[in-house]
Amino acid sequence: MNGIFRIIEEEEQKGRNKKQICIGLDLRIADKEIRCPVSRVCDSYKALAAELDGIQKRLEQIREEAKTRFQGPSVKEGPEFSPEASPEEIWSLLSGIQEALFIERFNTLQETKRKAVAEYVLTRCNIFSGRGAVFSARYNSETGYME
Repeated sequence: MNGIFRIIEEEEQKGRNKKQICIGLDLRIADKEIRCPVSRVCDSYKALAAELDGIQKRLEQIREEAKTRFQGPSVKEGPEFSPEASPEEIWSLLSGIQEALFIERFNTLQETKRKAVAEYVLTRCNIFSGRGAVFSARYNSETGYME
């Protein structure tokens, strides 16, 4: 795992004076080595540093998501949801609590409940104000978690 990240320098092009680089991964499959970019191509250190910050932020989000998944749902302060609670009931309880706790409690729901609540919010609630706006801005449909 060590040493898979690399700086990839773009090929020189006629008329271009600036260096262009990006961050990439070294992938080895059998006897082939493939460099796969994971950032956009940058022509300054400042732009590359911003790309790295974004990668680090996403890795931290993944770390927190993994922690939640390994620990499983935890009993914390805030509303309790019965197994038979409908998405509307869950949303009603979630939308009435503090934002940080709202996100945490949503993320501790089982995957099927999270997806059902997400579908309810995104199709039947106002996502332009209040908790609906927070939800729509922070919900990641690929992972099923709020970030």
